[in-house]
Amino acid sequence: MRRHQCTIVLFRTPTSLQSSPLNMSNPVSGIPPWPLATRTDGSLDFLGIPEWLQEHPELKRRGLVLDYTLKPFYVFVTNFRDATIPASVVKVLLPDSQEAAIYKRLAKDPEGFKHLIPFELVETDTPALLIMPYLMEISDASARAPTLSALIGVLLQLVEAVDYLHNHHIAHLDIMLGNVLVGQPGAAALDNRVVEDRIYLIDFHTSRQFDSGPGVETAIPLPCTQESLPLGMKEFDPYSWDVYCVGQTWQRMVDGLFYGELQPPRTAKWIERWITGKERGCTTTCHCRPTIRRVRQVLTVVHALVWVVERCVKVFNPALIALRPRHSDRAESGCTIDGNTL
Repeated sequence: MRRHQCTIVLFRTPTSLQSSPLNMSNPVSGIPPWPLATRTDGSLDFLGIPEWLQEHPELKRRGLVLDYTLKPFYVFVTNFRDATIPASVVKVLLPDSQEAAIYKRLAKDPEGFKHLIPFELVETDTPALLIMPYLMEISDASARAPTLSALIGVLLQLVEAVDYLHNHHIAHLDIMLGNVLVGQPGAAALDNRVVEDRIYLIDFHTSRQFDSGPGVETAIPLPCTQESLPLGMKEFDPYSWDVYCVGQTWQRMVDGLFYGELQPPRTAKWIERWITGKERGCTTTCHCRPTIRRVRQVLTVVHALVWVVERCVKVFNPALIALRPRHSDRAESGCTIDGNTL
């Protein structure tokens, strides 16, 4: 039986760790306020693992030995090359972010278990630590989708997760391929907290909690994000920005599947254009694209319709519903379904 485990640990720093002074002021120029790994000459080792973190009592108690740096200074992982043991990711949380507060708040809601990656939050008077299983990006799920309906189903899970956040007046603000993970079969087999093929949103370090929800909250200055703001805008409706980023994430998922002579299905391209919308430079509440709730409602219908069409087509020729047909198959059949020449 799968179970979602969210654990919050309160940990008091021992004297040995206190001897390494932590400057918990705001980071400057992207350098975090805790001791960093250095080389023998005293220069920063951007891919190194800080000694204080490697020796952290809570990591030692769990038998976690950090092996690789995923994001310099912040995110580290144990040995993920051995497929026979579960790998764990350890993220050091910035003290001035809302990430820990958001995880604790959503962990109290059973519905949040569907969208939050299983985690342990170690709260200390040194930087708080977030411990979670090592999972693959959402593109791993899209690459395994055999049909268009399956691919839309992956997107629908992401939309449901964002809709859940917006319903709780939380804007993620940095949705991208690397911040949307999937429970790949190998990880689910090794960790009973992970649900196979479930989509999880991570990385809430720039996320914000608001008093108002979508359609009411006005534009805010956005934090540093992976996506570029359209029209050179400096402020954006935070909820509409999440929807825009969902559209951009979907575009990259589709572009990663179709290249060369293969053309994306027309339905996939329509979904991208509709979700992304046409930005007009709104400086208050944005109406350039649908709300995430509206996206969820429409995609649910589209997903069902595409599935029905695929089932009907399968009766006559199962090969026609393949999402990415072989080039030889396309040349031989000359048939078209949903914009793809097969």
